[in-house]
Amino acid sequence: MNIRHLLRAVYSLALLLTLSGLPAQPWVQEESVPAEAPFEFVSGTVVEMSGGKLVVNRAVPGKPAENLTFIMNGETKVEGNLRVQARVTVGFKTADTGDLVAVRIIVRQGRK
Repeated sequence: MNIRHLLRAVYSLALLLTLSGLPAQPWVQEESVPAEAPFEFVSGTVVEMSGGKLVVNRAVPGKPAENLTFIMNGETKVEGNLRVQARVTVGFKTADTGDLVAVRIIVRQGRK
């Protein structure tokens, strides 16, 4: 048996094991990690910040501008210098009460 036949046999065996659906290491158990609900994202300009709330004006071409109010809490992560008139992208979740809760706020740098 030459090396070419041996390699073909090894590749065939590897393919067979892959397609068989059997785990390569049956003694390793996979942990089930609860999937978090994905965030929704919105970008716009900060028009107001007060009392744990952030109001962002979102302007989309072809649609009227809208103000979105987000609740900021101790779990809200802010990246950058958050201020009025700053361009931001807000990652948020909708609470059971219907409020928009900011999970992550990224302040965008202006063009230089």
